[in-house]
Amino acid sequence: MIIVEKEYGEIMSQTSLRIRLKVDKEDLRELIKSIMDGSRRLYLPQFQRTFEWQGDDVKYLIDSIIRNLPIGSIILWKPKRKIEDDPFAIPIIDVKSDEESGESYYVLDGQQRLTSLLLLYMGWSFKRGGKPIGGPKYAISYMPSKNMVVRGSRRGIDLSSLFRAYLDGKFDSVVADYPGYKDEIEDIIRRIVNYEIPIYTIETLRDDETILGEMADAFIRINRAGVRIGLVELMLSFLAGTISGELGKGIREIHNKLKKYDIDLNIIIRFVLSNFGISQTVFSNVNRFKASIGMIDYDKSSLIRSEKALSIMFDFLHEELGINSCRIIPSSVALIPIAAFLYERNVDSIDDISNSERRLIANWFMLVNLKGYYSSSTNSKLQKDLEVIRKSHNSFPYHEFINNLGERQKIRKVDIEKGNMLNVLRKQGLQYLFLLYVLLAKERAEDLDGCLLSSIQYSDLHRHHIFPRNVLLESGIVPDDPDEREAFISGLGNITFIGRTFNEELLDKPPSEYLPEYPALKKHFIPQSEELWEIDKFEDFKQKRIEEIYEAMKKHFPEITE
Repeated sequence: MIIVEKEYGEIMSQTSLRIRLKVDKEDLRELIKSIMDGSRRLYLPQFQRTFEWQGDDVKYLIDSIIRNLPIGSIILWKPKRKIEDDPFAIPIIDVKSDEESGESYYVLDGQQRLTSLLLLYMGWSFKRGGKPIGGPKYAISYMPSKNMVVRGSRRGIDLSSLFRAYLDGKFDSVVADYPGYKDEIEDIIRRIVNYEIPIYTIETLRDDETILGEMADAFIRINRAGVRIGLVELMLSFLAGTISGELGKGIREIHNKLKKYDIDLNIIIRFVLSNFGISQTVFSNVNRFKASIGMIDYDKSSLIRSEKALSIMFDFLHEELGINSCRIIPSSVALIPIAAFLYERNVDSIDDISNSERRLIANWFMLVNLKGYYSSSTNSKLQKDLEVIRKSHNSFPYHEFINNLGERQKIRKVDIEKGNMLNVLRKQGLQYLFLLYVLLAKERAEDLDGCLLSSIQYSDLHRHHIFPRNVLLESGIVPDDPDEREAFISGLGNITFIGRTFNEELLDKPPSEYLPEYPALKKHFIPQSEELWEIDKFEDFKQKRIEEIYEAMKKHFPEITE
């Protein structure tokens, strides 16, 4: 089926010509150069669009590189078709290049790492599809006096200026400003520049669901320890590129208008096509999908109604749950039934939805996201729900939807307590961040300057450790096992949302020092017993905070809380 490698770059055997797989190691100098000069043109498929990492993630990546620890691999896909013909693919970075001989690839895995490395080279900010990526909150510095990598640009030497100067042949002039630490600084930058990362390239020589299925299997085998991208995501990426003409143009226009909500393109594609009578089940079959697209009777009014329904849906999410970005939503697929309900009912304004119906929609949305309803059998479950909506006679089919959830109809205290047992800053913990964010919005919690959290764009909020990471690491109370340590430090009970500026100010202050200064944090479910603010009471603090989060859940969502 695939080319199998014995060692990096060494091909052992080839059992089929349908898929070619090769793997090489490249140092970061080569990798960055190939992207910036256009000899390797990298594109993000429509399912791989959002940069989700925070500053701590970038710091952790760079620190791992300096320590020569593994950071995972990059997995690229070279399809048979020309990627530039895919109207939904975007370059990983907007660069001008005269390179004509370069080859184009989709980035299947490694977008977060590649984006972080490009931020390091580009001074912590660049544009992707005309949209800014990064910003000052991603800045990482090196403190040679302590041999430490730290967040922010106020302490130490900005690593981006050093990295770029080294690659551009201007390192000596930059490092001359730090004569006492020249050797230490040069050693650190050499480690970054010469760090080697495995790059897998999967080339498909045909375009059909069989090949995509084999490719998904190859991806899973390569990437056992990472995020699993399966056939559905690959299929969506491939199929999106086959939608052309006025329909494709209309979908792109809707996506551009709703970009501020960070909505995934595949959600818009699924929703719009369902309004043209396309079943969700065709997303698992290339030939059926192409045939269905070819039979669409294009109607611009359907696109207009689709856009209106999506816009009203976001008005609802913000008014009811404080949500202004899809990045906090664990399952964006859950947006589609709400938008479909608004579409079928032809709602003109959020004011047309009664308070009782708003509550039903909000309860259902919370449950399906917290319980992971759409995490399996997505196509069939979604199609079933869309069919229920079309038969619901203008009312939201709450009870039918709830029955579909089976035993997952209530949130219990034990469900929330599980958030203290894992690192909620990773993807597997998003449901707990979602719960926390919604409850903070319901409590009208404020940032430290008095602004409602729900009025601040989600991308401008920082996920703040109430007991700072460095304070905990220096205390000696954290577990030795790396995974247990991350869950201990970044469990639900120790995380809240505040603005970036305040997060930098509080970076290394223990809560006993700063909590008395900021009464606004009372609405962040902070236990008010000051003895719990001491480091030796950290675990008691987390447990008490979980109890307060649970009480808030019972207060705001009593019908779905047990």
